[in-house]
Amino acid sequence: MIQTTAQAFEIIDTQVKGIPYEAIDFLRNQENSEELTKKLVFALKNAYNGEAYYSDEFRIMLPTPLWYAIVAEKHLSEDLFEPLLDMFSVEEDWDLLNEQAVYLVGSLAKKFPVQFTDKVLDFIEENIKADNKKPYLYCFEALYYSTNEQFNRIHSVLDKKNFHWVDHYIRVLGDLQRTDTLQKFKDILPKFKGTHTAIELQYYIDVMEGKATDFQKGVAFCEMRDPEWKNHYQHMEHIFSSADSPIEQGGKINRNDPCPCGSGKKYKQCCLKNEA
Repeated sequence: MIQTTAQAFEIIDTQVKGIPYEAIDFLRNQENSEELTKKLVFALKNAYNGEAYYSDEFRIMLPTPLWYAIVAEKHLSEDLFEPLLDMFSVEEDWDLLNEQAVYLVGSLAKKFPVQFTDKVLDFIEENIKADNKKPYLYCFEALYYSTNEQFNRIHSVLDKKNFHWVDHYIRVLGDLQRTDTLQKFKDILPKFKGTHTAIELQYYIDVMEGKATDFQKGVAFCEMRDPEWKNHYQHMEHIFSSADSPIEQGGKINRNDPCPCGSGKKYKQCCLKNEA
């Protein structure tokens, strides 16, 4: 039985096989502390760091950041804003950690609707200015919890150039069904003439004017997922049941497997490039 946070940290930091249910629940039920916050911040900040959570013994990336991201659901704070958003600055294939990060975006926006949404808008504007194509669209979840006072700024994002995820942004705003958003969509429609974005805009204009009958309103992911984390992850137990590396399994090395050279990078980002 786990009796201290140090014991829980040790289990989560080193466990290779299975899901550390007891350790996760123990930390979720603890009072907020500086020590725990530092652990959560480090885990999110280094979630896709090829070295921070790489096991030399098993030659795999440990799922440790995912476990801490689940713990973070019960320890939401402003300290998590920046490291969480930074996770969407990494070009990684969609995985369970991405999904959990999206859940945290909605949870933080729900708890800190003004502070976190402002931070998200800063992040979006910075990425647009940098002409960035990285997956920052996943932080749009925060817009579901934005306040009325923030919508002038939210709408102004639609006027910016090099907004690669504008269609996804439009879909979230369309879900919110606001009168001022309807007018904004009408105002910007001409500049997107002949593009797929124009089709998206026209569809949501029709929806908000009652002309579309096939509309199904979307909601934030944190409202859809089972609030009991175990119910969501138990059916994925098999994913974490093996600690063997691709070489030890004697099987094919897949593109997204840890590179067998021990670099800590994915195979596609390391030796596969050299073999091409």
